[in-house]
Amino acid sequence: MPVSAGDLPAKSCLVRVTHTGRDQMALWSGGRLTKLGAGLDDLLRLTVADMRVALEETAGSLDVNACELLAPVESQEVWAAGVTYSRSREARMEESSSQDVYARVYEAERPELFFKSAGWRVVGHGGEVGVRPDSTWSVPEPELAVLSNSHGEVVAYACGNDMSSRSIEGDNPLYLPQAKVYDRSCSIGPAAVLAWEAEPSHARISMRISRGGRAVFDGSGNISDMVREPAELISVLHAAYPLPVGAWLLTGTSLVPPPPYTAEAQDMISIEIEGVGRLANRVVTVPHSGARAQPRLKRDST
Repeated sequence: MPVSAGDLPAKSCLVRVTHTGRDQMALWSGGRLTKLGAGLDDLLRLTVADMRVALEETAGSLDVNACELLAPVESQEVWAAGVTYSRSREARMEESSSQDVYARVYEAERPELFFKSAGWRVVGHGGEVGVRPDSTWSVPEPELAVLSNSHGEVVAYACGNDMSSRSIEGDNPLYLPQAKVYDRSCSIGPAAVLAWEAEPSHARISMRISRGGRAVFDGSGNISDMVREPAELISVLHAAYPLPVGAWLLTGTSLVPPPPYTAEAQDMISIEIEGVGRLANRVVTVPHSGARAQPRLKRDST
């Protein structure tokens, strides 16, 4: 979507745009958009100290009105954490026949981490997020997204939307990848607010869902209710898994639209985190082959 100054946070942030047909990383600061001499992959290979120096090396201004806004992701993988809020634990227990699994994860020393999306699949602000047509209960999950560099240091924050099929995961916790990983299931944006410019640990997070111009869900919570610190989750992600160009991590949700709501095509989702920005997306139904699991043939025991 076209960049609008009103869509970008007031604080300094990294913005990924298309300008004159070319993807470009830029720095938004003081109401100005300036080109950077390095891409996000290159910046995230640096330490925080070296990255701050590199961000001082700008390569001229960009006309905001001539840019298209993209998700602030290049080659980064996107991971996610589950059951980091008590409300998330309750919701996952309500949907599942294996309730003790989620209770134990919430209280365990080791967090639940799972792969969410390849970088090229991430939807940005103003883009379309998806629901699976084989899901009977789909919800957006508003989350604080945390960007880390290759050294496991937190460098930026954004709003995240972890689109999920609660009906598929509720059938069996082992179906988590199918419930969480599908086309247009992840959105991050509108920009990456630099960590030394923001402190969202006590920020208000809110979500509003509209259908046909009418609000069907409007709720809020606080990042301070998270049972685990974002830096702790980042350290576990990097512990035994090298990330040479860093990664985004969605840190879990405390806002779950209750039944009978299920996301439908044309729903409008707006997620806002104080000091971080507002992420807005429209829902579409993603294409599906219509294939269903086939009965397994018994092996011949003879």
